[in-house]
Amino acid sequence: MCNAYAMKIPPSVLVEAFHQFRIPLVFPEGMPNAEPTDMVRPTDPAPIIRATNEGAASLAQVRWGLPPSATGRPLLINMRSEGRTFCDGRALIPASWFYEYTGTRYPKTRWTLRPIGEPFVAFAGLVRETPVGARFTLLTVGAGPDVQPIHGRQPAIVAPENWAAWLNEGAVLHPSPAGTLDVFQTPPEASLL
Repeated sequence: MCNAYAMKIPPSVLVEAFHQFRIPLVFPEGMPNAEPTDMVRPTDPAPIIRATNEGAASLAQVRWGLPPSATGRPLLINMRSEGRTFCDGRALIPASWFYEYTGTRYPKTRWTLRPIGEPFVAFAGLVRETPVGARFTLLTVGAGPDVQPIHGRQPAIVAPENWAAWLNEGAVLHPSPAGTLDVFQTPPEASLL
């Protein structure tokens, strides 16, 4: 399941994209100081977008991974969305592209999944306040046609026209339709500038 993604989107591009769908972005903690990166990994801080009470959305840096519910359990970086209702804590996590890996031995084969015709995708996420601060997890669904050849699940991608509905009402999540993602094999050290 998704355990790494790229975040190379400047805040100005996010502001413009959300403005197109009448969702003003605000920065309650100031403009995030997020360096573009090819690899956001669990425990890294990353930009997320949450609804505000004023009909806008806020952009902030939050660490990836919810603390485990019991000692000895792993960090929760992905959560199945099926059969769950998310009454609060919904978020969008922008990503330039994401990675999946196949194989059972190291080095595994790395696949890059990049949006077609868009500068980024927005994953459905869930944010929780924890004793160590806010943390987020990615919500997952069954794999859509683009992802099925390499993995049985994928992060839930929220289409731009559904961003407001997800943030404010918790729209139902679905696999992405065919033609959403360009999927190609990349060497582990490759950069996709």
